[in-house]
Amino acid sequence: MPSGACVIRYDGKRGVVWKVKYRDADGRQVKETLGREADGWTERKAQRELGKQLGAVERGLRKPTRRTFDDLADEFDRVTLEAKPRKRSTLIDYRSTLKNHLRPWFGHDDLGQLAQSPEAIDEYVAHKLSGGLSPKTVRNHLALLGLMFKQARKWRWVSEDPTELVDRPTIDTAEAETLTPEEVARLVAAYRELAAGSEERYWFDVARRATTVALSTGMRRGEVLGLRWQDVELLDRRLHVRQSYVRGEMTTPKSRAGRRVLELGPQALAVLEEQFEATTFRAPEALVFGHEVLGTPLDPSKLTRFARKAFARAAIAKPFRP
Repeated sequence: MPSGACVIRYDGKRGVVWKVKYRDADGRQVKETLGREADGWTERKAQRELGKQLGAVERGLRKPTRRTFDDLADEFDRVTLEAKPRKRSTLIDYRSTLKNHLRPWFGHDDLGQLAQSPEAIDEYVAHKLSGGLSPKTVRNHLALLGLMFKQARKWRWVSEDPTELVDRPTIDTAEAETLTPEEVARLVAAYRELAAGSEERYWFDVARRATTVALSTGMRRGEVLGLRWQDVELLDRRLHVRQSYVRGEMTTPKSRAGRRVLELGPQALAVLEEQFEATTFRAPEALVFGHEVLGTPLDPSKLTRFARKAFARAAIAKPFRP
């Protein structure tokens, strides 16, 4: 066996990981992570893989040109994100994650070494969670990293995807706490009190109705704002979720599970009937919760501002996002 070529057993916090080290046809050292013992890697299997790599070296295998994570991010943005049609909101999220999180952390790191260092990704995950990001947000970061390394492997820039060896943070299914019936009653009363005599009564009323629908059905804010009268069947007491208003544009659900039919309880039915009577925009294609004068989509941030005032007045401290 050539000098310096060996199998390495790494015992880290995520268990035993097997690696190999050797020199390429130009004499440059190459170090690759093969996988975890928990996933079936053993010393014998690692030795066989090292033998394959040494055979490739004899056929002229050379270590790839040094590239940084920033190099990958540049090409991923320029080529990959533009090549496949994606929703505008998805592109905004991807580019925001790259700019504000991934590039500042990994930007100047050697791409080849990073591909062989799942522990570096583990460190990133731990840092972001301790810094206050939610498990769901960090999982989204890992998903984007996975897409980037998948592309890097396709381009033969790296031979491994370190995210495959990283455990995803567990998402708390009760991330947004449910309000009790008594808290809902207090919230509705707070909206009515704030609306009484206010110059912004329309906004308080529409925020109350939209929030009540969201609480009663479990719909997301964007789904409520994207609701049209043709999606609502008041007589049959149900509605269809077919689109969402996100980042200034109407989008369709990403999966079939997002397109769904919801039954309407008494509270949701009552406020939808109230909204139908209050608005002048009642055509099938008109938005249920649209601008008072124009019928255009409501500004989500403004709607949230009024909702927060009502939550404060109702003395509800739960981290519920209206």
